[in-house]
Amino acid sequence: MSKDNERAVLAGGCSWIMQQLLRHRDGVISTRVGWMGGEGDNPTEMTNGGHAEVVEVIYDPDRLSYRELLEYFFIVHRPDLGSDVVETIYRSEIFHTSEAQRVIAEETICDVDASGHWPGKVVTRVTQAGRFLVNPPKDQDYLQRFPVGCPAPFPRQSEAGGVSQVFDPTV
Repeated sequence: MSKDNERAVLAGGCSWIMQQLLRHRDGVISTRVGWMGGEGDNPTEMTNGGHAEVVEVIYDPDRLSYRELLEYFFIVHRPDLGSDVVETIYRSEIFHTSEAQRVIAEETICDVDASGHWPGKVVTRVTQAGRFLVNPPKDQDYLQRFPVGCPAPFPRQSEAGGVSQVFDPTV
């Protein structure tokens, strides 16, 4: 990582989908999927110790501010999902790496809530970043290697009028 680049760690549902959506944002240098926010050293989907699936984003702050990254994050995932998701690996959480990031995250959440963009109240947590447990190579860049590897997070209407349940990572 260049000394001028910055790091963000975001949890917003399936990390494979989040990685694919975040990687294409101008100013993003690299992304990795992994785990953060729980106990233990070897989390899995079934035995996660309270960790969330996360994406570590390395970005160029001269091209993409932290606020802009968070605004995009709040567009591409559901930050208003209730208690059925809040305590899971798929929860919405921002792991801040500095006091400045914490302040920006909290301000952004207030603004997103006030915007009415999502039907419910934003439940995204803001937490001090801890140890990032990187996923093995087989889980990195998953949707670039397997483009139809998981269902669409938000079903889309097809041009023929039907609903597409397959995630198209090129959109």
